[in-house]
Amino acid sequence: MAEVRETGAENKTAELIRSQTGSDGRQGWPVCVKDRISYHEDQVGTGNVAVTFLWTMRDYIIPKLEKNNLAMAANFYTPAGLEGMVRNILGNPCIRYVILLGNEYSSQEEGKDAELTSANAIRAFFEKGVNADRKLPGFENAVYFDKNISSEAIEQVRKNVELIDLNRRMPDKPLEEKIAEANRLLNTLEKKGPFMEKPMTFEYESAEGSFPYEGGAMMVKCETIPETWVEIMHTIYRYGRDNLMDANTDRWVKEINNFVAVVRNPQNTDLSLNPFLVPMTQEKIEAYKKEMLSSELPQGKAYTYGNKLRAYLHSNAGDIKNLISSEEFKDFEFGKGPHLDVNVRYRDNICEINQIKDAIEVLKRNLYSKSVVAITWHVHEELMRKHKSSPCLVLLQFIVQDERLNVMAFFRSHDMVQGWPENAYGCAAIQREVAQAIGVEPGALTIVSGSAQIYRHYYKQVKDMLQNFRKQKENFKDPRGNFTIMLSEGRIVARLLHPENARELEAFDGKTAKEVYRKIASKCSIGAEHAMYIGAELQKAEIALFQNLPYEQDRGVRVIVKNSPKPAANRNKFLINQDKRKEIKEGIVYSRQQMKEYRRVLEQIRLDSFFV
Repeated sequence: MAEVRETGAENKTAELIRSQTGSDGRQGWPVCVKDRISYHEDQVGTGNVAVTFLWTMRDYIIPKLEKNNLAMAANFYTPAGLEGMVRNILGNPCIRYVILLGNEYSSQEEGKDAELTSANAIRAFFEKGVNADRKLPGFENAVYFDKNISSEAIEQVRKNVELIDLNRRMPDKPLEEKIAEANRLLNTLEKKGPFMEKPMTFEYESAEGSFPYEGGAMMVKCETIPETWVEIMHTIYRYGRDNLMDANTDRWVKEINNFVAVVRNPQNTDLSLNPFLVPMTQEKIEAYKKEMLSSELPQGKAYTYGNKLRAYLHSNAGDIKNLISSEEFKDFEFGKGPHLDVNVRYRDNICEINQIKDAIEVLKRNLYSKSVVAITWHVHEELMRKHKSSPCLVLLQFIVQDERLNVMAFFRSHDMVQGWPENAYGCAAIQREVAQAIGVEPGALTIVSGSAQIYRHYYKQVKDMLQNFRKQKENFKDPRGNFTIMLSEGRIVARLLHPENARELEAFDGKTAKEVYRKIASKCSIGAEHAMYIGAELQKAEIALFQNLPYEQDRGVRVIVKNSPKPAANRNKFLINQDKRKEIKEGIVYSRQQMKEYRRVLEQIRLDSFFV
């Protein structure tokens, strides 16, 4: 295809680009994730260059970019963003160059291939393309291309668009020099015509529907961060409601509001279970911990959680000084003194508050305080910049119970696929820091996500991951207690025992399984598998009770099915195989119809139903 087009042909292509209908149902280009892309309307259909600045704050980069020849500029946070990039380039074949610069958000040096970052995914795409299975080598679990986009169309983008990698060309140069080089390229790159005469748009694969649930909060509890993440993915993928991330966007998600994830042992960093779409490494964990434990704010970033928590900016230092010296405030919990602002750093007329050190200071003085909270939110800033990226982590609370430090973190909005794992390891690092400083062991980490989301471009990867990693384990060691079931004086007795010392906590009895399980259900909250096990044992105990047969917990039951017109009146053979050496006892009989119904009900009961 010729590189230079006549003006008339170019104008026709530009008109076609502007007349497309995007995935938000509106006319024009970009055709997807339009609300996350900066572009100039007069450059649509003429501009040759797309710029991605990866994790660098958009407001730091975009005002400094030249408008000339710039088709679009955008962040690129995850490898999964490749599909959106391909859709928008096929929708605007005038784009012939992609300039890459900015913070790669990598735990290794810039330019290294070991990390599965968005920058390395872009490099891999332009260097290798997708294979015969439509997978990107090295990113098989992280990147998925919708089946509606043909392999030929994907390859068209790779072959006809040139990647200009400024992070590789200028590895030791500061960001300002890379921006200057990007502007020079915008003004000097060879002007090229579109690589296709007509732009292309594509439908989206239909997502699997969600299962019904009552709405509101859901909860998962597991031992480790990887185990918890797998259950989070299952719960949101199965029950999440379809929703948009914003009013004027095409970014669809499966979402649960106020999702609660409890990690009982968040300090465990064993990665023998590594289910994440972008595999976790010890280096990545340590790098993210380092950022959470540091007050530094890297160039080009609007914030880091470490900076917000350890150098919380207050714009008027006089407010703090007046407060601690005021005679009106006399009821300080620990009295007046230098401890009040020991964790405040004064700089001219502003000050920075290290909230983590302050939390440690308070807990050392009052180990059981309920007021130890650290926040990232600046109300006046968030009111004025709702169009920008406000911190997703809003607050941390530290509470000591049973001589262990429990931490609760609240995130207003949460990418549960890519963001949650790193956030969990980071919060666990802060938990350990505070626990060590006050002389207690770390306890549970609870993360509450106001909006817990799985983005549409992750659906297929999440489904595949669950098939590979979500394995049902039989474990009846319930931390809320275990049950023993027995027959005593013509009644079924279920005893709730303490999980650590087997002390009897409570007993429930009745003449039928239903009578006993209703009593248990009215008082106890237990997991799904444990509840089903108890129900099965209670039913066996009832059969044994009414047939005057011995009952022993955890022994199997085998039923002989006979054709019988009057099963209730017949007393034929019912086999209880407690151990294959036991003798056959007299019992009741089930008709084939009853057995069919019994099996149908069992088939409907699945452990992937959600129980709190």
